[in-house]
Amino acid sequence: MKKYMCFDIGGTNIKFGVLDENGNIIIKDSVDSEARIKGGPGIIDKIVDITKKYMDKYNLSGVAISCAGMIDSINGSVMFADEHLIPNFTGIKIKEIIKKQTGLLCEIENDVNAAGLGELWFGMDSNSSLVAMLTIGTGIGACLIKDNRLITGNTMCAGEIGKTLIPGGRFEDIASSFAMTSKLEKKLGLKDGELNGKIVFEEIEKGNKIYIDAVDEMINNLAIGISNLCFIFNPGIIILGGGIMARENYFKPRLEDAIKKYLPKVISDGTELRFAKLKNDAGMIGALKNFLNKH
Repeated sequence: MKKYMCFDIGGTNIKFGVLDENGNIIIKDSVDSEARIKGGPGIIDKIVDITKKYMDKYNLSGVAISCAGMIDSINGSVMFADEHLIPNFTGIKIKEIIKKQTGLLCEIENDVNAAGLGELWFGMDSNSSLVAMLTIGTGIGACLIKDNRLITGNTMCAGEIGKTLIPGGRFEDIASSFAMTSKLEKKLGLKDGELNGKIVFEEIEKGNKIYIDAVDEMINNLAIGISNLCFIFNPGIIILGGGIMARENYFKPRLEDAIKKYLPKVISDGTELRFAKLKNDAGMIGALKNFLNKH
């Protein structure tokens, strides 16, 4: 059975694993992306080094990548990435570099599109022809699916909902988990990167109102952006992914209530919120599905 090196590149971590052709994970791990320190070129160096480490042991048949940013999935390059999240990433020809450095075939897709492919591949039952997936992490992105096929748009930039404007600024700059923890760090006089979702929810469980209010604000901002998506795309199902969305029991009832404030009943009643089943593995599994679709 063929095996593949799969990556999910984010602004904070690079998740990676060796998967077989059926999407089963043989091994997996993650490393700090050091994106804001070493930038895009540093991320590519890490991918090459990790691939070389495993290619002989597992006789790899290819490299499949899920990546943050606006991705040219045909040519395998980064069309645009926010400088404040991953500096010097825009324009990097990932597919070409990986093939040259490792000799392996490589395919790359936007991280949210990959996650959507992964969720559908592993049985996210859908009774709607229109499905959207949002990932909430360092930024916010959306995957748009009609009849189980990606809607990528004229220039492969469909679903860049994080760049849309809501009251206060860009959606992802005020509603992402990164935005929430960054605002808390400034309010509490903490260092950049000192907080994460795990710490935030530990404080919430202690009844810390500052943290509760911060997540409530995040939920309200998410509801505004999600409502905008519903007005434009009107999906029957919205899948929510990203590390912090693993806390479905906390987010689901609060988000459902918040969304009802911004949508007419005919839309809110016809929109079902679901939470990703594959959790942090969705990007890697979807990256492999994208690779297999092309080979």
